[in-house]
Amino acid sequence: MAATTTQQTEFRKNFRLIVERIFNNWQNLRLAVEHGMGGRNGQQVAIQIMEYTFEYCVGNENITQGELQEVIEELMDQEFNTLCDDHSIPEICRNLLRYKQMAQASQYSQIEAELSKLPQGKDWLRPDVKITYTPIEGDSSSDEDMDDDDDEDGDDAMGSEEEQAATSGGRVTRSQTRKQQAEQFVEPEEGWTTVRRK
Repeated sequence: MAATTTQQTEFRKNFRLIVERIFNNWQNLRLAVEHGMGGRNGQQVAIQIMEYTFEYCVGNENITQGELQEVIEELMDQEFNTLCDDHSIPEICRNLLRYKQMAQASQYSQIEAELSKLPQGKDWLRPDVKITYTPIEGDSSSDEDMDDDDDEDGDDAMGSEEEQAATSGGRVTRSQTRKQQAEQFVEPEEGWTTVRRK
């Protein structure tokens, strides 16, 4: 029985590292946090989703990919008002369940070899790491949004002159880029947010 407890402890410790590695590499989750989809506490919410996913996987012996996918999709929708249509959630679920089986069989060297192929980014799903929060449009608690609105209302003539000078010089300013993107952007249905690829 002591061997079983030791194996279970080792499994939990190693599987937790696997879950953390996968979630730290999940770009949709990071973008949702950086764009303020989870509010000011978005990073903490993302950590809680990662913790919940770990516990869900460990606590349920015979979960299917579809069940896990449904759980993560629902969490992303509820907590971040985000739907991922890039098939990242099915891929994450498939890998989590596969690595869970491999970890239960103590195939850690094979798991590490596969995970080492993932991009080596900084772990950001930790309380001691600060993620820059960009407030979503319409967030009335943001002073930055108020400042942007004041600039647009008061300096239209000056802004046009600057834009013309920058364009004639071959440079494109940040305000020009934002204006062009705003003109090209098609507003999604109410309650939805569009996440664009690079």
